[in-house]
Amino acid sequence: MIKVSVIIPVFNTAKHLHKCMESLLSQTLTDCEFIFINDGSKDESQSIIESYQKNDARIKLVNQENKGVSVARNEGLKIASGEFIGFVDADDFSEKDCFETLYVAAKKHDLDVVICDYYSYLNETSYVVKAPFQHNQVLEKVSIQKQLIPHFISHDNLNAIWNKLYKKSVIDTFKIQFPIGVALGEDGWFNLNYFFHSNKVLFLEYVGYHYVEVSGSATRNFKSKNYFARIEEEFLQDYSAFVNDYLTIEQIATLKSIKFLNRTISLLNEYCDPKNELKSDKKKYINEVFKSKTLTNILDKYYNIVFLQKSKFERLVLFALKHKLRYLLYALTAYSRFRNK
Repeated sequence: MIKVSVIIPVFNTAKHLHKCMESLLSQTLTDCEFIFINDGSKDESQSIIESYQKNDARIKLVNQENKGVSVARNEGLKIASGEFIGFVDADDFSEKDCFETLYVAAKKHDLDVVICDYYSYLNETSYVVKAPFQHNQVLEKVSIQKQLIPHFISHDNLNAIWNKLYKKSVIDTFKIQFPIGVALGEDGWFNLNYFFHSNKVLFLEYVGYHYVEVSGSATRNFKSKNYFARIEEEFLQDYSAFVNDYLTIEQIATLKSIKFLNRTISLLNEYCDPKNELKSDKKKYINEVFKSKTLTNILDKYYNIVFLQKSKFERLVLFALKHKLRYLLYALTAYSRFRNK
């Protein structure tokens, strides 16, 4: 019996693929299958996977035209036969005992999903990212609905799928997939749907995954992708399916607004960063934010609620947004960059 199916979407990651594959093939849990979805790579990714496949029958390879990471992961879910599902990004790697540790915990506590902490790398810097919930304590249905669902709606810091192990029967029963055509937050949407239908969850006190932020990959291509439009698009999605005994549609609207404002503040900070490629176009992109009817409506309705939850710096940014004070925003973001040097 296959205990864990690991799905790995691949797109032009030949430079990092060897390390990823070695970490998978050396897993102490041997009853695994590794499903690589080659999403139209133009580099040597396919041939690298095929070279490993010759010597290890656990490797499955699907080659397809480039359709995006959501389609790739959904294709992997279609053919996965494991009791549990894991995900790995092709430029990351796992501890050798990662899937065994997660699987043993999932079986011991009859979990629907188990989550581990992870290492995050950028260039030569690394640090451990811990979940913002108590470790080693099983959360059951009431706690999931009261605590986790609101958190997924209002925050992004649990959205990663690669530090989690999911029970496949939950995915199959509730037909949970990654949304197609969603430009932002597809992992968060998958998790929100999955956790909503989960009965037992555990945050494990164990660091099992290595998330590698490749230098340069975090530099956004602002001119080809309208990131603010993506933020607006996700905000306007219908969340009514997540109403429960502890969460009303009005509360969901507030939580969505909190996430929208957090993302907008973060994006504006990036827009104002002199290191990005916007230069003379910076004013145009910032004006787009200031003219947003969605932003105006949210600030009119939720300003006082959100304002009280923010730091002094964030309150000043919200004040600048509400009153459309562009030069105050420039000054604040410049100060933020200076403070974080």
